[in-house]
Amino acid sequence: MAEKRKMGFDLGLNDANTCFKRRFRWMFKVDALEDGSLVSGDNESQGQIDCLPPLRSSRPNISFKEMEAQHLNETIFYPSKPEWKPIPLSLYDIKKNNPVTKWLSYVYDAKNDAGWFPSKGFKRDCSLEMYDGCGAIIEKWKFENAWPQNIEFGELDMSSSEVMTIDLTLRYDRAYIEEEI
Repeated sequence: MAEKRKMGFDLGLNDANTCFKRRFRWMFKVDALEDGSLVSGDNESQGQIDCLPPLRSSRPNISFKEMEAQHLNETIFYPSKPEWKPIPLSLYDIKKNNPVTKWLSYVYDAKNDAGWFPSKGFKRDCSLEMYDGCGAIIEKWKFENAWPQNIEFGELDMSSSEVMTIDLTLRYDRAYIEEEI
């Protein structure tokens, strides 16, 4: 006779310490540049760029390329290189100390003919932190060597009173979740 299941309560849902992750409790942070040009305010001591208020993003997505091996009369597939998908990031656009325009002006100075990418500092490490209801970090993703692959400063419309946003696509080398928080 098959063992009866306890209708979901054996999955830890009845535990008083269970904390559900919520979609609206998160922050995306970018490590500051060596010269401190993107740092402002009290985050200077932490070495991170002041963030614009976040609107929307996602956690990392990964896919694995496949490798095939011919074996007698069949083809066998093996997982091969991982490929990290770019992260979409939407931020509210505010007037004061916009870190996106600071990062852009650091890596590309359109006013001067000499402005192309600097030899180092273009790629920055980033992190995505998810919080519980009291503000404690319950999940933290690290993104290594992220850079703005695409920046959209938003469409203007005289018939709309919506708040402006900046949409970024961040490309990165790899991501991992930090186990100890």
